[in-house]
This record gives sequence, structure tokens and C-alpha cells, in this order.
Amino acid sequence: FVDPHPVCSQDCSAHARISGIRPRRASPLEGMPILALIADRGCANGKALEALLPEIPDSTTVLLGNSAEDFKASPQLAEVDVIVFAVFAGGNPAVIAEIWPMCTKVRWIHSMSAGVDTLLPVLAALPSSAEVPLTNAKGAFSRSLAEYCLCAMLHFNKQVPKLQANRVSRTWDKFTMGELHGQTVGFVGFGDIAQTTARLCRAFGMRIVALRNTRGRPGDELADEVQYSCDDGADAKLRVFGAADYVVCSLPGTPGTYHACGAAEFAAMKASGVFVSIGRGSCVDEAALIEVLRSGKIAGAALDVFEKEPLPPESPLWDCDRLLLSPHNADLTETYMAMAWGSFLEKLAAYTSPGFSGFSSVVDKAKGY
Repeated sequence: FVDPHPVCSQDCSAHARISGIRPRRASPLEGMPILALIADRGCANGKALEALLPEIPDSTTVLLGNSAEDFKASPQLAEVDVIVFAVFAGGNPAVIAEIWPMCTKVRWIHSMSAGVDTLLPVLAALPSSAEVPLTNAKGAFSRSLAEYCLCAMLHFNKQVPKLQANRVSRTWDKFTMGELHGQTVGFVGFGDIAQTTARLCRAFGMRIVALRNTRGRPGDELADEVQYSCDDGADAKLRVFGAADYVVCSLPGTPGTYHACGAAEFAAMKASGVFVSIGRGSCVDEAALIEVLRSGKIAGAALDVFEKEPLPPESPLWDCDRLLLSPHNADLTETYMAMAWGSFLEKLAAYTSPGFSGFSSVVDKAKGY
């Protein structure tokens, strides 16, 4: 399997597995849907996704394409009631806008990725799209991202770079080893990824401090302390940064989270603190982070996401010794495609089940997650 975040430009032709044209339905409760799957059939991930289509119930029509021309070639386009977008398979979000006027029966839009930051700007400009529920692959990749967070914490806590340097220099340096037990991890954003990570941290005996937007959301019981930005705004965030030995940012990329982790937040951290970013690169002021890493004001950082991807060769981040850097592949596991596909099939089964009255979890388009 390959990168779930590629840039694929090769268009593909429409593909259909058709069981016959069905009459217009008044609701998604009657019969099976007609899907428009937006993906690049010419890239490796698109091919892998296409190979999974037979797992969809035989009575379902699937149109696969990555341009308006692909879909306009199908006489079934006007009957489409579900749009599925696969950015990791090179899907072009602009295609949704191009076919939207012809897809007047759409009742559900699904993103096969957890992040929807590339999709929301397109949907915001479409008439009547606000009324169409948007779902995503929330939770599908939380396990692998949680493991990455623990890896990053242990990397610095056990001083792995020092161990590697000592091996190279043949130095027998019996230094005192750290422990995660008893240390505090602060979560900036406490959604599914953070909560999954918090469960692993608890197994290590760590203390959990979380920053959340609103009260009364599931998962508060996982934290020893919860700070609410709805109460104190920036002060609540600074308290989390100041209390934590490890800060984990899993915020989504929205206008409201742009550079949410910046100079003031890094200045509030302990000198022994470590910053971990696994949400969206736009949430981190990279220039401010580079300054505190170079000056030694914090112990280190681990970044899996960046403001510009791929990270340009000239970026000063490459030269930061205190940085663990990964190319947005913390969730790129052998099970990535299966997890994304399984999440979609579960929602498809719910959508087509008798008595369906709505999804248990939908994206809040205004909030961006």
C-alpha cells in the first residue's frame, strides 16, 4: 500500500456496476443508493479502492470517476444520491461542484478520510449542500496515530537519539533513564484520536489534561483535568501547555485553528516539554516552533503534519536536531485502506437499513470537524 495523501493528477474513466435503473426515491430508506465515487483510478490507491468495489452489495450502482466528463458519460448521474470522496486516492474535490447541478437527489456525502479541510470549502459554495449530511472516517485511524504519539513520547523520554549517538561513538554512558509513569500529557483537542491516545497514556500511568471547546462532550471521564476554551479562551490553552510534559495537538485544519499552537503557547511550556503534532500542519506556527527548538527552550518536538506538504527541502525544520520528523505517514499502515473502507461500509449499511433516521455522527460543517 502507498501514501494516503498523494497528489494524483491522472483522470480516470467512469466505472459502473449497474443492476438496473431505479425510480426516484423519496428517502434513502427505500432500496439501495447510487454512488458517485470520486477517485483517481490511475493511481495506486485508486486501483486498490476500485478492487474493493465488489464488496458493495450487488444491487448498488457505483460510478467511479475523477472528472465531470467521466460522470456525465453515465445516464445514471441524475439518479445519484450518495457522493463518496477519496482524497487519499487522488480524488479531486472540484468535481463535486461540477456535477452538483446534475445530482439533484444527493442525500449523503461521505469523506473516506477523517480530515475534511479540502472538502468543506467546495461544499460551502454549493446551493442546498448545507442540508446534506456529511460523514467522514472519524476514528478509523485513531489507533495508529495514538501509537505514533506514544512512540514520540518514548523517543524523547528514553533519549533514543542519545543512545544511537553513543553507539556510533562507542560510548558506554550509563545515564539515568526517564519514565512516562507519573508525567502529564496535555491534549489540545480531545476528539477520537486524542481519546484513543489518552487510553494508551493511562496504561503507562500518565496524568491526562485536555483542552476542549465545549462542555458535556463524551470522553471527559478519560481526563484527570479538562480545560474549556469556551470559558477562558487563550488562558485555558496556556494552562494546558504549561502543565504538560508532553503536548499533543490533534486539531483539525479550520480557520479557527490556524496557528493555534504558536509563540505564546510554546513559551508557556516547560523546558523539558515535548510537542507532538498529528492533526493538521496549519495548526502550528512552524517559525515559532523552530525558534524554541533551536534555542533549547523546549526539549523536542515530533511532527507528522506540516503547513506545506511535501515539506520543501529548504525548510529549516530539516535542520532541527531536537525534532522527530515523519512525512505525514503516522497513519499509513497496512490496514489503512481496510479501515477507511470498513468505516464507509458500516455507514452504508446504516443508511440502507430499515428505519434509518440519521447517522450517529456527522461532520459539523460550521466547525470543520
